Amino acid sequence: MFKNKYEKYSSMLYDETKPSGTSVDGDLEFYKNILLPIEGKVLEAGVGNGRLLVPFLKYKIDLVGVDKSSEMLKLCKNNLQINNLSCELICADLKNYLVKNYFEMIIMPNASFCLIENRIDAKIILKNFYESLIHNGQLVLDLIFPVEFVAGASHEYIHNVKGIKLLVKNYSQTINWIEQYTINKIQYFINEEIQEEQNVKLSWYGVEEFKSILNEIGFKEIEVVLNYNNKKLINLKTVTFICKK
Repeated sequence: MFKNKYEKYSSMLYDETKPSGTSVDGDLEFYKNILLPIEGKVLEAGVGNGRLLVPFLKYKIDLVGVDKSSEMLKLCKNNLQINNLSCELICADLKNYLVKNYFEMIIMPNASFCLIENRIDAKIILKNFYESLIHNGQLVLDLIFPVEFVAGASHEYIHNVKGIKLLVKNYSQTINWIEQYTINKIQYFINEEIQEEQNVKLSWYGVEEFKSILNEIGFKEIEVVLNYNNKKLINLKTVTFICKK
């Protein structure tokens, strides 16, 4: 059984390579434009280190952040303090997080939804999102496709993270075209000794398949956006779904 979760060194590396305020493929700018008109509460599901949360709070958006990684939330709290910002942060698995009729918008940017380990859990979480939205509240989330995945490929690189020389080895292990997921093994070494190992399972969904799931739960007015409307991206990588309760 896979448990996609950021631990100590994977979280540190993420914070080093994607600090708060970093835009990935234009997601920050895209979500900023969606969020600025929102006056009510917004939930960022899978808030991580606050990469997007910090700049959004600077725009006075009323946000709550949820993540199941306590290590990521430690980094997020630190990034908030550095920027003299405050926000409610909750450590919880999204399967167990539901606040009825509370949020005007729920966002789950980039690949966070694809980290949900299986479709049963994914549907539970989408139902929780639906129940947590106010009437006509909106859900905005991204799915990514494994367009660059090559089974059997591997690479390694060295990062200096907070004075630590961290060697990272990433193995692209398998792609399952039937059940629609990829698996990567990522190892973290210090002084040639392994410190942490991640087995990362990323799931993907067909566009029509995912629209059917959203409809089944009760979402309406489903809009699909490709690559954050970024015309510079030639290949399809990210699909964003925008829908209403």
